Amino acid sequence: MKKISMVSCAIFTMLFSISNAFGAVVPSSNVIQHQQGLYNTQQVLTLLDGAEVQQKLVSLGVDLADARTRVANMTQQELNTFNSTLNDMPAASGIVGTIVTVLVVLAVLDVMGVTDVYSFIRPIN
Repeated sequence: MKKISMVSCAIFTMLFSISNAFGAVVPSSNVIQHQQGLYNTQQVLTLLDGAEVQQKLVSLGVDLADARTRVANMTQQELNTFNSTLNDMPAASGIVGTIVTVLVVLAVLDVMGVTDVYSFIRPIN
C-alpha cells in the first residue's frame, strides 16, 4: 500500500509539473523590423542627448524627461516618419539609410550562413 501511494504521488507530481511549450518559426523580416524599430527609437533618444537639442527643447519649454517618455511611446510608424524626415535633412543625409542597409545586408548574410553577426539568426544551411 505504501509503494502504491508513493508511485501515485510521484505520477501526480510529474503530471502537474509538466507544462506545455509552443514554438513557431519567426520570419527574418519580423526580426529585421523589430531590430529596425529598436534602432529608430535609440537613434531618436541619442538625438535628445545632444546639447543643442536639449537647449532648443528648454527654450521651447519642453521638459527633457517628458520628451524621452514621448519618444519611448511613439509607434513604429511615427518613428519611421520622423527618421525619414531626419534623413532628408541636409546634415544627416544618407546616414540612416546607409546604416539600415548595412544591418539588413548583415542579416541576409547571417541567414545564408556567411557571417555570424546576429546570434538569434540561424543559417538556412
